[in-house]
This record gives sequence, structure tokens and C-alpha cells, in this order.
Amino acid sequence: MFVGPTIHDRVIAVNVAGTNTVIAIALVAAAFEESAFLDVALVYALLNFLLSIAFSKFNVEHGGVL
Repeated sequence: MFVGPTIHDRVIAVNVAGTNTVIAIALVAAAFEESAFLDVALVYALLNFLLSIAFSKFNVEHGGVL
């Protein structure tokens, strides 16, 4: 995440880490049978996705090509 060859590799690494976090939260929700954790996982997944899209749009508008 911190030492990727390019900025694009770092963005993908952060996205993968976010996805793993969502999976971990979902597993905790299943283990404790607590549905509120699933809501947190869903919101976190949406934020993770939107952050990736926003960064990609910002990068393309400022001269970078994905």
C-alpha cells in the first residue's frame, strides 16, 4: 500500500484492504449474530467504492490516465 510502483497500484491495494475489512466485519457479524455489524460493513463497502471512483476521476482530470 505504501510502496507501490505507481499511484494506481497503491489505490488498488487500499481498495483490496478495504474489501478485506468489509469481509472481516461481515464475519464478525455472523459470529456474534449481530445484524448491526452488517449495516456498518455495507456503509464501509460503499465508502470504499466511492473513494476509489472519486480518486480515479480526480487523477484522470489532472493528467493521469488509468
